[in-house]
Amino acid sequence: MHYDALTTACMAAELRERLSGGRVQGVLLPDEHSLGLEVYARGERRQLLLVAAPDAARVLLVEHKLRRGVEGDTPLLLLLRKYLRDGVLTAVTQPDPYERVLHLAFAHKEHGPTTLVVELIGRRPNLLLLRPDGRILECLHRHPAGEKVERVLLPGRLYTPPPPQAKLPPLDDGQL
Repeated sequence: MHYDALTTACMAAELRERLSGGRVQGVLLPDEHSLGLEVYARGERRQLLLVAAPDAARVLLVEHKLRRGVEGDTPLLLLLRKYLRDGVLTAVTQPDPYERVLHLAFAHKEHGPTTLVVELIGRRPNLLLLRPDGRILECLHRHPAGEKVERVLLPGRLYTPPPPQAKLPPLDDGQL
């Protein structure tokens, strides 16, 4: 399945329409590269699957109930359960219309606001949970310094978005 910036924009619009204002009832890891959220919105339970697998990153609303596939609780899963479960999805945005990045904003009555960043980019897709000040609480795939990475992604570090691609915008017809 080809997942580009236009597909990401369409998915953001669908998530806004179907899930905005919904309450997160469940959080699980179906596999080591995926996150599943059960969101109760507009009188229905919906299953949101966020996949950050290399060369197969995507966001999907699925019809079937997601099942847990990872043994044991990871630090990311524990934090997602703390900050997202019983929280409300307040916004779904695509900060740059030419990138495959989504921001899912949540508000929790006890723990306050957080943002789940879904990066669906290339060979290093990722899911990151951010505090309101933009610091990383945890991420699915950590990228420490010295690993030939463009940016360091570790808990406690300030989140920086992926560098822009050296490509023409998809809506550019080449004429000025």
